[in-house]
Amino acid sequence: MNILYAIFSIGMLLHFQTGSTQGNSGTEENKITVAKAFEQWQHGKGSFFDLLDEHVEWRVSGNGSFSGSYKGRQEFLEKAVIPINDQLTTTIKPKLIDISAEGKTVWLHWQGTACTKSGGIYHNEYAWKLEFNNGKIVKAVAFLDIQALDNLFTNTSDTMQATIEETKGYIGMWVTKDGYIRHELLPNNRYDEARGKRKSAYQGAYKVSGNHIDYKDDTGFTADGEFKDGILYHAGMVLYKEK
Repeated sequence: MNILYAIFSIGMLLHFQTGSTQGNSGTEENKITVAKAFEQWQHGKGSFFDLLDEHVEWRVSGNGSFSGSYKGRQEFLEKAVIPINDQLTTTIKPKLIDISAEGKTVWLHWQGTACTKSGGIYHNEYAWKLEFNNGKIVKAVAFLDIQALDNLFTNTSDTMQATIEETKGYIGMWVTKDGYIRHELLPNNRYDEARGKRKSAYQGAYKVSGNHIDYKDDTGFTADGEFKDGILYHAGMVLYKEK
């Protein structure tokens, strides 16, 4: 299971279990506020961080260079946001995965991609826990691939290379070494898998995010996989791209 998705799900479960003193109208209002701000961000209008309270406490999880707590909006912008942006030649392009809300808390799950000054691609996935008060974010916890962020400053990570999602290199036939499984990823985000002499043994939909792939078979079951060094690791199988 995707680690960020697990964090997202556990966080929401805890909120449902503990409940909230804030009414449903306030909860929905906070969710709409985040959704609108994110949509504006996607269209290059305004800044999502305009939602931050002047005295916000923003904490970055993990043990990286940017991990820790930032006291106030100005400190967060000056010590985290601006230094990161300085390593990029384009603004981070955000892609929404999910928004959920309970009480005063909104969970925002998203991906971001940008071009770097070294000529590579920065890609990361984020889960933000945002606590609201009077329409402003007063406390936040950010979960992300902290190593990918640190590597943005060292230029030594695979994340500096274009992801397979961006290159579309996943499209085509993927085959096990013995040729028994022939797994075709079609351009229309459908897959067709043959096993031995059994054609179309499995069919369904897929979605590629970065170097990760999620499947939903037409029969209802789900699975996932990972592309690494030109190889697809999926459901215990190792598949190679057929030329």
